[in-house]
Amino acid sequence: MKISIHMPAYNTESTIGSALKSLLRQRDAGELDIIVVDDGSTDSTRDAIGALAATAPEIRLICVPHGGIAKARNTALRATRPDTDLITFLDADDLSPAGRLARDAALLKADPSLQFVYSKIRFFDLEDAEHLAPSAISHAVDGWIGQLGQALFRREVLEAAGPFDETLQQSEDLDLWFRIFAEQPKYAVTEEIGVYYRKNHGSITENRRQFRQELMRTLFRHRKRQPKLGELGLPQGFISADHMAELRTWVK
Repeated sequence: MKISIHMPAYNTESTIGSALKSLLRQRDAGELDIIVVDDGSTDSTRDAIGALAATAPEIRLICVPHGGIAKARNTALRATRPDTDLITFLDADDLSPAGRLARDAALLKADPSLQFVYSKIRFFDLEDAEHLAPSAISHAVDGWIGQLGQALFRREVLEAAGPFDETLQQSEDLDLWFRIFAEQPKYAVTEEIGVYYRKNHGSITENRRQFRQELMRTLFRHRKRQPKLGELGLPQGFISADHMAELRTWVK
């Protein structure tokens, strides 16, 4: 199978090497096409990508002027090869668990009616650089929060949902999830870890005030359009109960 992984990157020189290596070790899953969109980085992010791309033809680097994460994601979508079977995402400061792509691809291959596989996320703060995973002394919390890296999609699902909303500086991923679920897709939820999410690294979601503003904007836009999907416009169980409870406090 041909699997495309989309990675927007902006000033992530210290982590993007680990992120890419965590994908490259999964060549057994199929033919990988790792599309990295450098969103106008001002540090050495491009050099770090280039050093790996020189020996890994799976990595494609696209450089664009700084325009925000939604524009970078759309650039990757447009660059996706038409013969791609599956698509997933990995942020440049996160890690992909060993064997994850092969595991999820096998589920989709076994059931052609499935449109995507959705796995757990593991938050961590300390990396084991040798194993490209949370270290033994890292804080770790597992759950479901609707992060794109948790899912492996058939290409057609994302094509039907349409591009990311470039007016959003944050919550562009949640906005996409609403549009995906509006089509009432068939999907599988697993208890496995789909992505290691690095906390406390200056990610965009650390800007809590802007994050809440963009999140509320996205929620209010969609919650009335899809009442059958629940009060927040997402299926029950898609987001862990503690995360769902926090979201509810933001939309009252």
